[in-house]
Amino acid sequence: MRKLPIESVQPGMKLAKPVLNEAGMTMFAEGAILTEQFMRSVQSMDVAAVYVEGSSAPKRPLQEELSLLDARFRKIEGEPFMLFIKKILKEHIESLYA
Repeated sequence: MRKLPIESVQPGMKLAKPVLNEAGMTMFAEGAILTEQFMRSVQSMDVAAVYVEGSSAPKRPLQEELSLLDARFRKIEGEPFMLFIKKILKEHIESLYA
């Protein structure tokens, strides 16, 4: 899930959290597919940002992230369970860049 300013929202994106009005009533439900009409509506409601599905863009290059992962696990490399955890984390990090 990522939070995007209304100016960055594109038609076809999917809401990850509902959009509420000032009274707390749901105006657009979680899972709604965004349209041009949606964008006009939320702009008229003075909504600054919405949460959409998808992950945020990674802040560091992949190789830097993998180097940090190696450094965090360096002291316990001989422990099979910790190597298994490291492998899972590495796969997850790589999937963020795919």
